[in-house]
Amino acid sequence: MKSGLQVKDRTVAGAKPGTAALHDPARFEVIADVAHGDVISFVQPFIFQLSRIPVLYWLLNTALLGFLVWEWRRTSVPVLEAFSTVCLGMVLGFVVLLPIHEHIHGLAYRLCGANVVRVKYNLRRITALCEAPGAVVSGGHFVFVCLAPLFVLNPLLALPLLFLVKWKAIALVGGALLLHTGACSGDIGLVNFVWQHRGQRLFTYDDGELQRAFFFKERP
Repeated sequence: MKSGLQVKDRTVAGAKPGTAALHDPARFEVIADVAHGDVISFVQPFIFQLSRIPVLYWLLNTALLGFLVWEWRRTSVPVLEAFSTVCLGMVLGFVVLLPIHEHIHGLAYRLCGANVVRVKYNLRRITALCEAPGAVVSGGHFVFVCLAPLFVLNPLLALPLLFLVKWKAIALVGGALLLHTGACSGDIGLVNFVWQHRGQRLFTYDDGELQRAFFFKERP
């Protein structure tokens, strides 16, 4: 499966290495070993890197914010009311969309061949993580897994904005859309990490017992 970002992926059905083969240093090199609890700190440099993927992502966020500001100025709603309504939309969006977002990741993992998918929630950090223990996924397919929620949920949230006219409805839906786009920053960071290794044959898998994600590239 080719991603929209044209990440090169020469994996064919049945040719993916197993987890044991990936740890053969003669064939593969570990390029990242990330504890699940450290994913946020791992992806942060890739979110703010000045390369095309983060730049496009932040332009999208800016465009969404600009749209809400333009709609607010058009309707002349008081600032406090406008801000509180957008914030309410963001809160509702977080509560409703977080589990949907993660389960879309899970569905994408299954489409890429994973048999076991788990969604784990961290209430202390108010975050969630979707993992597919032991399922080896190629670099291109991992990009597909990362971007699936963005490409599924954002159009569904953006479509109503073409028809809504009342500020409160626009602010609620727009706030949810802005929140979801911002919440995709970790996914974008992981996509940018894969992009930095474009042209190489990449694989990744989650170790459910160690609670770690491993990324490998095939040696020449």
